[in-house]
Amino acid sequence: MKFGKLGLALAISSALLLAACGGGSEASGGFDENGYDGGGDLSAPAAASADGGKAKKPKCPVKLNKDLPGPDIAGFRLGMTFAEAENAIACQMPDGLVTYDNEFFSPYSLKTGTMRLEKQRITAQTGENKECSYGSYDAMQKCGAGNRQWDFISEKITLATPGVPGNQKVHGVWRTQNWKEGEMPAKAAVLAALTEKYGPYQQYEGRDANYFGYVNEYNWVADSAGNVLSEAHPMLNQCANGVNGRGDEHQSWSSGCGMSVTAMIRTFRSNPDVVEELSVGMFDQTALYEFGDQFQNELNEIENKRRTDELEKAQNTKVDL
Repeated sequence: MKFGKLGLALAISSALLLAACGGGSEASGGFDENGYDGGGDLSAPAAASADGGKAKKPKCPVKLNKDLPGPDIAGFRLGMTFAEAENAIACQMPDGLVTYDNEFFSPYSLKTGTMRLEKQRITAQTGENKECSYGSYDAMQKCGAGNRQWDFISEKITLATPGVPGNQKVHGVWRTQNWKEGEMPAKAAVLAALTEKYGPYQQYEGRDANYFGYVNEYNWVADSAGNVLSEAHPMLNQCANGVNGRGDEHQSWSSGCGMSVTAMIRTFRSNPDVVEELSVGMFDQTALYEFGDQFQNELNEIENKRRTDELEKAQNTKVDL
């Protein structure tokens, strides 16, 4: 496993091929033959700020932070700051639609007190889209992210950025790429690029998705100490099944599982040798598990301090009976 290897995604057939979401939560958004029918409210395009003011000009090309551990997906690495992540998205998708989600961890498992969490997940996508039509029910069903009808999503990046506002970092990265008929890369070339980037995979599963082609799923998994899990390891299946390649599908993580990468190659329904979709996702399961506990403790401290300050102020208030 080459989890320490640096470098950006490899290019194959003139198309970029390589470069996720709360633990135990269900993903939103549906999947169709063109990619995803994205959900969420429009927050800001990559070229504009969320408050409608002038956006900061991104610093491109992005310099890969070599101090951050583990592999990357399209230059996105675990541990990037929120500002670094937004800058990287603006460089990767200068014309993309960027949306923000205020939840990553399940709201049922995370007690936030009175604090309002913001921008806990970033999603950016680009492709062919147009204004939504509300003339019929079928037309309304096609309306997606940014109140746009997405006829074809060529690229979609999802970043998990949980944390107290102002102190968020990237804890998960997912990227989906779709190709049209006649532009699809060869499956063998895609798999070769994945193997070159991440090393030999530890687990493979293939399944027929009927109209949507054939799905090939490859997993690179290690334990929390960084040791590659063998086929005989009792935790292989559990660790391999934690990460989904698609960023808006179900994700889960377990203590004891370490850096995990999943690549889903969906081949064209009429030709299993060419690729219609490549989705790659990654996160460190134990690190994410431990961060969840740390995050909750931090929220508890903030809430306790707020209550203490409020009580001290109340004690100094005279009551006139």
